[in-house]
Amino acid sequence: MRGFQSHLGNSLETCHAGNKLSEIVPTKVVEMRALKSVFLCFLLLAGLGAASAEERPFVHKGVAKDAERYETYIKETWKSDGRKSAEVRLAADRQLGPDPRAASRSYAIAVATDPKSPENWIGLAKALLAIKPDPDKSETYDLPVNASGAAYRAYTLAADQGLKARALAVLGDAMQRRSYWRPAIDALKASLSLTEVAEVRDAYEKLRAEHGFRMTDYSTDGDAAQPRICIQFSENLSRGQTDFAKFVAVNGRDPQSVAAEGNQLCIDGVEHGQRYEVQVRAGLPSDVNEPLAKQVTLAVYVPDRKPMVHFTGKSYVLPTRGQNGIPLVAVNTNKVGIEVYRIGDRSLANALNEGNLDRQLQGYQLEELKSRTGSLVYKGELEIPSKLNAEVTAAFPVSEAIGELKPGAYAMIARPAEQSADDNWREQATQWFIISDLGLTAFSGDDGVHAFVRSLASAEPITDAAVRLVARNNEVLA
Repeated sequence: MRGFQSHLGNSLETCHAGNKLSEIVPTKVVEMRALKSVFLCFLLLAGLGAASAEERPFVHKGVAKDAERYETYIKETWKSDGRKSAEVRLAADRQLGPDPRAASRSYAIAVATDPKSPENWIGLAKALLAIKPDPDKSETYDLPVNASGAAYRAYTLAADQGLKARALAVLGDAMQRRSYWRPAIDALKASLSLTEVAEVRDAYEKLRAEHGFRMTDYSTDGDAAQPRICIQFSENLSRGQTDFAKFVAVNGRDPQSVAAEGNQLCIDGVEHGQRYEVQVRAGLPSDVNEPLAKQVTLAVYVPDRKPMVHFTGKSYVLPTRGQNGIPLVAVNTNKVGIEVYRIGDRSLANALNEGNLDRQLQGYQLEELKSRTGSLVYKGELEIPSKLNAEVTAAFPVSEAIGELKPGAYAMIARPAEQSADDNWREQATQWFIISDLGLTAFSGDDGVHAFVRSLASAEPITDAAVRLVARNNEVLA
């Protein structure tokens, strides 16, 4: 290395001195020599960068901490017994087969004698993995953790590719024992990138087939108006600029649209009630730099939409007079069950405080509404002309169905007639509405609360309106 640096220094001096050549040689010769000199400088600098850059194909912060902790334990617990490190290691090698536990102790002494030897750390890691753990102790967890730390330490100390590859192979085995599948695959892959070993290759291919980047499941978003098929994978898909459509075929054709979302690939352009053959081709890129090894073929059925009902908004203000209706949207049902509850004045403040007046109610909240905070004013069914898988909008005629309603707050609950009303955890389609001829607007400022009352019919201010300011605890403040 010193000779290389000396030669490099002389060459760099030649680079800097290139301009002086023009004083003693013709111009064309100077130009040719200058070009050769520049090219030589580039090669030498590139070589220096390659020589000084130490490649680390495997990095894992958690295992690095395990290695640091285990090395501290070895230094504090084990001491040299006076023998040379190589002598102790040879004795440990002979013990490894018949008594791996005794071998681990000998390797620990070797490490304490020479902690900079990667061979000592590799031997210690192999011995720890060979020990049959005591089920009554924590060895099932501790042994592979310490082995992975020892193997990682050997990897960081190794100077040549052979030792690095051996350390990474042992590290891959230790990570498998810990069920760290992705780090185990990466360690074995890094080992093979340094040295090709048949035994390591077999272990890598087996582990990759069982726990590598692969399809794990698929689902159909059948209840959406525009259904799609989503295929889940064990790892996130590549986040680079990738045309995922070229890796997918639907019934032998290019898909209409494909989107990568984390660890799933979603295909648009499918229809309800149809069957599809979906192919995901080998080579699909992942975020862990591991392509899909084999083509995946799926037979997928996109079911019809389940019967469902939902409202078009969160809340309405309805006038006390005249015909009025509240729109709802139904899918794949001919009848919709309707229930309407009135919230009493005493319960209104609590309902506002809990934020119920702008959200869908769960089944258990509906039971509380029935038994405590509200009173039932209507229960019946609304017939709707159904069209398969299409959203049909209809209006529930409040005044016609219920008759005259008292001013106040109401909750309308709708469900398909096919759906059971006993599901206490299912979210209920809920429409809150208020019956009033008065539009109330309030502003809070530094000088207090300003309330404005107007007619909903004419938008004119209302005189002599009775206004109450109610606290969170339902107490009338003013």
